Amino acid sequence: MNNNYITSKMRTLVIEHQNITPNSFADRATKSLIAELQNRSIGIITATSYEDARAVIMSTQIDSLVLALEKTEEQIVNSNEEVDLLAALQARQSEVPVFLLAERARTSILNNRQLMERVDECYSVLEDTADFVAGRIVASMRRYRAQVLPPFMKAMMHYNNIHEYSWSAPGHQGGIGFTKTPAGNQFFEFFGENLFRTDMGIERAALGSLLDHSGAFKDSEVEAAKIFGAHQSYSGIVGTSGSNRTIMQACMKDDDIAICDRNCHKSIEQGLILTGARPIYMVPSRNCYGIIGPISKTQMSKEGIALKAKNAGIPFNADEKKASYAVVTNCTYDGLCYHSEVTEALLGESSSRIHMDEAWFGYARFNPIYKGHFAMRGDAKDHTGPTVFATHSTHKLLNALSQASYIHVRNGENAINFDRFNQAYMMHTSTSPLYAICASNDVAANMMKGESGLSLTNEVNREAIIFRQSVRQLFNDYTAENDWFFKPWNAETVTEMNGDTVNFENASVESLMTIQQNWKLTPGDKWHGFDEIDNDWCMLDPIKVSLLTPGLDDNGNFLETGVPAALVTAYLGRFGIVPTRTTDFQVMFLFSMGITKGKRDTLINTLLSFKRHYDANSPLETILPELVASSPETYSGLGLKDLGNKMFEYLVRHNPSQVLNQAYSSLPEMEVKPRTAYQFVVSDEVELVASDKLVGRVAANSVIPYPPGIPMLMGGENFGDKTSPQIQYLKALEAWDAEFPGFEHETEGAEIEDGKYHVLCIKKDAL
Repeated sequence: MNNNYITSKMRTLVIEHQNITPNSFADRATKSLIAELQNRSIGIITATSYEDARAVIMSTQIDSLVLALEKTEEQIVNSNEEVDLLAALQARQSEVPVFLLAERARTSILNNRQLMERVDECYSVLEDTADFVAGRIVASMRRYRAQVLPPFMKAMMHYNNIHEYSWSAPGHQGGIGFTKTPAGNQFFEFFGENLFRTDMGIERAALGSLLDHSGAFKDSEVEAAKIFGAHQSYSGIVGTSGSNRTIMQACMKDDDIAICDRNCHKSIEQGLILTGARPIYMVPSRNCYGIIGPISKTQMSKEGIALKAKNAGIPFNADEKKASYAVVTNCTYDGLCYHSEVTEALLGESSSRIHMDEAWFGYARFNPIYKGHFAMRGDAKDHTGPTVFATHSTHKLLNALSQASYIHVRNGENAINFDRFNQAYMMHTSTSPLYAICASNDVAANMMKGESGLSLTNEVNREAIIFRQSVRQLFNDYTAENDWFFKPWNAETVTEMNGDTVNFENASVESLMTIQQNWKLTPGDKWHGFDEIDNDWCMLDPIKVSLLTPGLDDNGNFLETGVPAALVTAYLGRFGIVPTRTTDFQVMFLFSMGITKGKRDTLINTLLSFKRHYDANSPLETILPELVASSPETYSGLGLKDLGNKMFEYLVRHNPSQVLNQAYSSLPEMEVKPRTAYQFVVSDEVELVASDKLVGRVAANSVIPYPPGIPMLMGGENFGDKTSPQIQYLKALEAWDAEFPGFEHETEGAEIEDGKYHVLCIKKDAL
């Protein structure tokens, strides 16, 4: 097997003459060239129109493009279709060599600067032989292949092509070990030989070292820093959880102050445990749908943070000594993105180092719609102010394998030098990295380089916007008939390219892809549901699409009837469609670079199918047979709408979203730091406590309901008295789980025993 990318099968896209006379000399010359390329083992893809060629460019990797042009002088002068096609190629597959074959109108072609700027070589079909042209094309393709791969991927593939006999780890030795038993052989066949051949031990000095950031690893990280606009970038292989913990471990020691977004990933709590830092929490807003909004500017201000510290009993004066670390989730899981320049300015008054956890936002730098709303803005050399970190889960919405992540750093105030930072990095990085993860990070960064980043993000935004508009139009059509449908959560009126105000569904896709104001949350707008939001403070990411189901009015009051989102998600799941988040009346979908029009349209078809079956009250035995089989005593004989009505009645009766909002809008009293709470776990001075006995108890670990997947209670915090919204929410979950088996919620940090939620608490006599 030859693993060398440079010499593996190459492909040429040949666009045949648009106005060719069959069997003419030009036609025969083109066919002769194709034959010569095939003789050199080049794969040929032919297109007979520019539209066809564009489709190939957007969906298939090619190594060269041959444009056979047979047009008159007038056609060349009056047509831009060749220029438009080559611009699309440049945007999607930059640096692919382009060859133009022509005889007629050669003077006009040579005088067409826009066309000639995009063509690498131009040949005459009457003068240049097919053998000569084919040789030039193949040589150019080889040069292209040699430079197209990013540093680490190229080095790994070259090294793998040596076909070494290794006498070191890993023990499977290129996968051969797996082939020696039936189960192992199936494992080997399923993943394919290349994965195992590139799973090599860290002693391969020819590739450098991930831990020392040397060799091809260093080259890859230097290139990533250029692409993402950082002073330094660090490739991570243990997910953004590991990247977040790395930054925190590098920034803080015991009892240092950490200013933390309460809407944080659990890895932030883990960082607090590891460092022993003392947190001051900023609390984000929430609307009636449970969608998490931004932290207010007031809370981020120096005065607001000082007040938070005072209320928590933490001595802190930023004028005497700034906090060692501050973290903000940007964008939020629901797709809200802060005005990052203002965020840095506000937090910079209280902290010398700011971390933006951009796990779901690694693509923002590459599309102007997000201008000013991400950490690594502009040119790194122009950076002033606090040191800024950004973490990206490249495996989430870029194109990398799971566990791939980046840390990007812009050095400023209180910067941490490489040697000190790398001590923390090595604590959280395996000494036996899976090179496939490293390579996928390398490739994910490279894919965003140049014009391809804009092309890829534009495509995702376009598909998400078309989906939003299609759903909104369906919503309008049905509501005009006093019927119901899903409603996309976004502005209802927007600004068109000419400045006119139009309905969202009637706007041009171009205006929604380019005018940022159309995605900003403005004070007073009813659609977003955040009554006290600051002006010019955050925007909605177009690709994070929330659909609202009927059930609430604009003020959060229950309507007479509703369609619970949990039922929609269960129905979608039967057809292999998995939303990323579901609340009482919200279903959320992430559009990513793996989107296709078929995937988009199938989702719309399935939503329409759900509505059809819901309105018809189709029997659950037909629609959700697995659910009925799992609990026949609860669901037998019910229709889809029957179950929806029962769920809606429950939501009206218990209003768990309101209880959860109350739980998240208040900060429980912190009895001990998260680190101290964890030490009680280590010493086994903890016990499981039932929900009806949690009054006054101190949690030993965080309690994280899904959704939204952020801490309702941190380790070391007190549940409070009998009015505690945290306790009330756990009891509401118990009632839901008992009434609707198969629709149980996941709550990390809590266990269910005999139908009751139990939380690990610190023993009273241990405190």
